[in-house]
Amino acid sequence: MRISKHLARAIAISAALAAFAFVVQAQQAQPAQQPLPRDGFPVGPAAHIDSFTTTPGAIQPGQSATLEWSAVNADRVTLDPGVGIVAVRDSMMVTPRVTTTYTLRVLGPGGKIVDARLVTVVVAGTIPAAVETALAADDSLANRPVPRMPDGHPDLNGIYIAPYHSIHAIDEITLKPGAEKYHVGPEYTFSLGEHCLPRGVPDVIGEPYPIQIVQNSFEVVILYEAGEYFRVIPTDGRAHPKDLDPTWMGNSVGHWEGDTLVVDAIGFNDKVSVGEYRHTTAYHVVERFERTAYDTLKYSATIDDPNVFAAPWTEAGTFTLHPEWYLQEYICDENNKDYEKLFQMK
Repeated sequence: MRISKHLARAIAISAALAAFAFVVQAQQAQPAQQPLPRDGFPVGPAAHIDSFTTTPGAIQPGQSATLEWSAVNADRVTLDPGVGIVAVRDSMMVTPRVTTTYTLRVLGPGGKIVDARLVTVVVAGTIPAAVETALAADDSLANRPVPRMPDGHPDLNGIYIAPYHSIHAIDEITLKPGAEKYHVGPEYTFSLGEHCLPRGVPDVIGEPYPIQIVQNSFEVVILYEAGEYFRVIPTDGRAHPKDLDPTWMGNSVGHWEGDTLVVDAIGFNDKVSVGEYRHTTAYHVVERFERTAYDTLKYSATIDDPNVFAAPWTEAGTFTLHPEWYLQEYICDENNKDYEKLFQMK
């Protein structure tokens, strides 16, 4: 007896689902995972999928079904085929032309797939589409080219975040003789946040909150969720104003060097810090933003203050694009408390 193509594909899907269930059961039988490293996003328990369902599970051609899912503590969630990055908790209507198995993957720190599930929408009388391997590497963005603006420059528009504590100095930091008083430690930096004051450039970009870059042909705007700060960076060739007043976020102008946006920032006050150091109004930062892949933004900041540091030094890190996110309201002034006093010995 010969098996029809429809039945053969259905059997193949059943086998794939059974194999996936076996893999998940084997993973659940393993010892509990070790806590995630401190340097990573998000911080906390390992990411996982709470639920992934379809309603209904079987439809007639031309009808639709609703996929609904919920994940926890994920750095990224992808839905395939043909959807890409999605929010951690959401739903969407799909109208597959043939029986289709959808794969929901959850990525944790470092882009590693830590959980995956499959649901199938059966379309009556159709040949099932091929089933993706659920735990295969997520390459939904790997082959996408870096988008470009009409003027040819890389398109940096989007919401990004770097893993917490991942932007590190890549050079040795040496103080100028006699400048030891500027080494104030992390306590001073944290105290700025406790008083709802900016941590300055580049420190504010390393907060465990996303940034949004808004770009056009003559300027780049950076919006920071932390503190709701912003910077407007002209890229039309203008220089810094001659009569700058020192400010918390300084004055920035930008230009393009090939595919890299270079931002020159001066005009800072002497209250801001950089890492464990305070600085003077001679503080100068040169930042570089380069979109090295569709979902990757490479960042560096070269820091100089001739009154504090013996030589310029650079810190660097990498940001990941999150097209499924939006900036949320961050209000520090409302009911803000400095809890340090509550823990002081009497």
